[in-house]
Amino acid sequence: MQTILNKIKGDKVIWAVVFFLTLFSFLAVYSSTGTLAYKYQGGNTEYYMFKHAIILLFGLLLMYFAHLLKYTYYSRIFQIALYVAVPLLLITLIFGLNLNEAKRVLPLPFHLTFQTSDLAKITLIIYLARMLTKKQDNIKDFKSAFVPLMLPVLIVTGLILPANFSTAALLFVTSLVLIFIGR
Repeated sequence: MQTILNKIKGDKVIWAVVFFLTLFSFLAVYSSTGTLAYKYQGGNTEYYMFKHAIILLFGLLLMYFAHLLKYTYYSRIFQIALYVAVPLLLITLIFGLNLNEAKRVLPLPFHLTFQTSDLAKITLIIYLARMLTKKQDNIKDFKSAFVPLMLPVLIVTGLILPANFSTAALLFVTSLVLIFIGR
């Protein structure tokens, strides 16, 4: 056991939290999908467990490879990703699937969907963090610091707002708090 712990790189507390959340997620999925399994899968209660296991495995692999990259790489990537997220939000408003009376997701192959607001949320927060770091010298000036930071916030939250008010409001408030703390 000690050799396994010695081979783990990064913050061991975060890896432990991920491990325990993964274990508890299996309990939650197995206990909550019984009725769905009988209704849609002919009583195959393991279907949702295997589906969950595949998604978890993919997520854990993605997390492992993501932690190998240097953190400064992400700030550069997400600066570009903001310019990808905004058109995706526009495409979602126009061509998105109608779920719960709102167009929130884009259809993908294999009966999968992609919620573009999730990409926009993480992209905007990391973009703001990068800009706050780069503009520390002139951050006290309202015109040269606050206004350029609020423009992407207003664009992204404005595009999320028609489909999901709560996500837009939470992202707006989070962005304001980040800007306030970062000044």
